[in-house]
Amino acid sequence: MSIKNPKIHVIGSYAVGMTMNTKQFPRVGETIAGHDFKQIHGGKGANQAVAAARLGADVFFTTCLGSDVFGDLALKMLKKEGINTSSVVQCSKASTGVGFVMVGESGDNEILIDLGANEKLTAENIDEAFAYNFDTDIMLVQLEANLNAVYHALNLANKRNIPVILNPAPFRKVPDEFVSLATYITPNQTEASSLLGYSAEPQELCRKLYEKFKVKVILTAGEDGAYVLETYPNVIMVDGDKVDAIDTTGAGDCFSATLAVMIANGVDLLKAVKIANISAAMSVQISGVVESLPYIKDLNKRFQIEEEVL
Repeated sequence: MSIKNPKIHVIGSYAVGMTMNTKQFPRVGETIAGHDFKQIHGGKGANQAVAAARLGADVFFTTCLGSDVFGDLALKMLKKEGINTSSVVQCSKASTGVGFVMVGESGDNEILIDLGANEKLTAENIDEAFAYNFDTDIMLVQLEANLNAVYHALNLANKRNIPVILNPAPFRKVPDEFVSLATYITPNQTEASSLLGYSAEPQELCRKLYEKFKVKVILTAGEDGAYVLETYPNVIMVDGDKVDAIDTTGAGDCFSATLAVMIANGVDLLKAVKIANISAAMSVQISGVVESLPYIKDLNKRFQIEEEVL
């Protein structure tokens, strides 16, 4: 590969995750007993930053934390993972983001989040981040931070010809131009339908997303894999790696981060998606989020082809 350690700029969220396992999800007004409570690191931006770093990327992470114990713990974790935290801001006007996660027996989850300090990220913070970070091979963003700041980052990346992967999750209504500034988008079927305002079969969603936003589309479909539209109107299904899931939390973040690392390394898009499917499948076999994100040596071991992933 021509790029040994791709430089990836992740802009997004950090949230401490409060997770609990349950045999069944409670109905409205119902209290049930859970088990195995854990306090873990999370947030889509942080998950993607850690995943990319573990796959060998030089990661520059821009986010906003609270000036509290959760923020301090987050900084410690990010530095331990080898992530550049020069543009991680700590704000005294809001608490660090928090997510409450219920994990069912099948590995499915329900999540409630308070973005907290993530909403305090500003366009000025983005300007400072771009001033620090001159060398970026690809930028990875989500919708779990202040949208004005993310939009500003998309515009700056566009002006500098930096490829961008937009993971439109959790879905929030944004102007069409917001999405059109991306190079690739990685929605699941629900998010794709929300972006278009109607439901359809995956192949049709891919084509309509391309027609509307003029971006390359990778529509994720869980264990079934992903639908890829790189050249309109051809949609290609890349099969998933079916495994017995223990916890699906963070699998989408693992997919997007792996995809970013592979694209930045010059890997063909279909092969990059195949590798990202395998990486995500590995992650759902381990409980937790950061704990489940694979390292490049493990991905190389798992990827059963004639050559190593990287």
